[in-house]
Amino acid sequence: MLQKILKWLGIFLGSVAVLLTIFYAVVYFQTESRINKVYDVSLQTLTIPDDPTSYILGKHIADIRGCHGCHGANLAKGEVFFDKKTPTGVLAASNITSGKGGISYTDQDWIRALRHGLGKDNKPLWFMPSHEIYHISNQEMGALIGYLKKQPSVDHTAPAKSL
Repeated sequence: MLQKILKWLGIFLGSVAVLLTIFYAVVYFQTESRINKVYDVSLQTLTIPDDPTSYILGKHIADIRGCHGCHGANLAKGEVFFDKKTPTGVLAASNITSGKGGISYTDQDWIRALRHGLGKDNKPLWFMPSHEIYHISNQEMGALIGYLKKQPSVDHTAPAKSL
């Protein structure tokens, strides 16, 4: 009787292990396909203002839309969403200044990132909440980009992303 119970317990546990492996594989491949999808978007051309009033407006937009919440007060040392202590992986906000470990964006790159949540390669930026920004007016978008471009360079390399 004990051997039958152990046999069925082994079959049950083996089945659970197989199902978990299949589940993990499906989630992994779906995530990878979404992360590596290349989108075709047409980017508009904006005028990026360089005056003090637009700078103040851009800072206000960055504050209320959460730029500083994720990327940090200096836009370089951002929030760590997941780290090596969690089984999900490593995910930290990027340094969006032009310092070492930061980015080098053209105006079109900023528009692609902010309006569409896409990087230079037209692949999704991880955790970029473009839904909070895409609908702002062209004047506000230009002011935000102008503000972001004027931030001092900060040397900081965020941990490599992995899920």
